[in-house]
Amino acid sequence: MWLLQMATILAAVALESMDDEALMERFARGDSRALGILYDRHHRSLKAFAIQQGAARPDDVVQDAFLRVVRNATGFKGQSKFRTWLFTIGRNLCVDAARRDRFRNGPSLDAPMGDDDGPTLGERIASDAVGLDASRNTADVQFSRAYDVALARLPVEQREVFTLREISGLSFAEIAEATQTNENTVKSRMRYALKALRESLADFA
Repeated sequence: MWLLQMATILAAVALESMDDEALMERFARGDSRALGILYDRHHRSLKAFAIQQGAARPDDVVQDAFLRVVRNATGFKGQSKFRTWLFTIGRNLCVDAARRDRFRNGPSLDAPMGDDDGPTLGERIASDAVGLDASRNTADVQFSRAYDVALARLPVEQREVFTLREISGLSFAEIAEATQTNENTVKSRMRYALKALRESLADFA
């Protein structure tokens, strides 16, 4: 019995040590454990990206993205990194949702939520991704709220690049591939995003 248990533990350790692309190959061959590891590695950063993109239901973006991974597992040939592929799927889901929302009367970023004195939507958009700790002092909370608002007010393309780079950890080359944009354009959008954020948050320097 202990030999079987040891073999199971060693197999799990071996899976954990594999890179994403090798795990996708294992999953495509029927090893469901590989998908669980991929989910554990990437679902938080994908959710953070969806939140920063203003997705009303970021958990649904994550769920739908991994469902598409499941459905298209055998079509993944490793020509791009799994992470790039996953975030391309997630980005497309966010874009599709934003297009659908254009047909609805969406609230303004400056409109208060709840009562008239409540926080605005812009102040709330990325609070889940930032993960405010109740023990933070007032200055930290004020900065975090100002950061959320400044990020929400960036042009969509700049916010997307900034989020993929700084929150999700993609390289400029990966972002260019995920967004189907020239890499120099990606870098330019990043520069403009950083410049705007620095100006917006100058009081906290």
